[in-house]
Amino acid sequence: MVVLPKITCLFKHLFAWRPHYLAAFNLSCLNAISRAVCASEARHSAQICVIAEHTLPWSYLRRNAPVRQRAQMLFGKHRVWDTEAHTGVLIYINFVERSVELVADRALSRSVPQAQWDEWAAALQKAYAAKQFEAGTVRVIQSMGLIFERVAPKIGEQPTENTLADDPLRL
Repeated sequence: MVVLPKITCLFKHLFAWRPHYLAAFNLSCLNAISRAVCASEARHSAQICVIAEHTLPWSYLRRNAPVRQRAQMLFGKHRVWDTEAHTGVLIYINFVERSVELVADRALSRSVPQAQWDEWAAALQKAYAAKQFEAGTVRVIQSMGLIFERVAPKIGEQPTENTLADDPLRL
């Protein structure tokens, strides 16, 4: 029975200092991310949702669930999958775990190579390790936009219906 890693993880989450998280994802950072999402979505039909979370919920810690599972649950709960063209993408950040998960709907996951998703996740993790939360997130959203313009182009001159909020969620 491996108890030590589970206890270590539990303590890491229970005693994490929330003000560090709130300082990293402050109002200025959230506004910059929102502007980047809005600017990016104006050029393609994909929908980008950003969720930053301080710690994993107790139910995930208790059963030692992976961060990816939490990201997939939030992808469903916040209806990122429910865009008309199946072009929703979730950027999920777990602050305490120092983890980034990108979850894409069918059309995007088929159109964008896995190596590109891995590159974006690595760029986010590198930026966050350097405490560049705002700049790193904005850069990746801009990079996503360039690819999404190709694989999920806007259709006609009409603006794409904005089915997901542009404002990032801070849980």
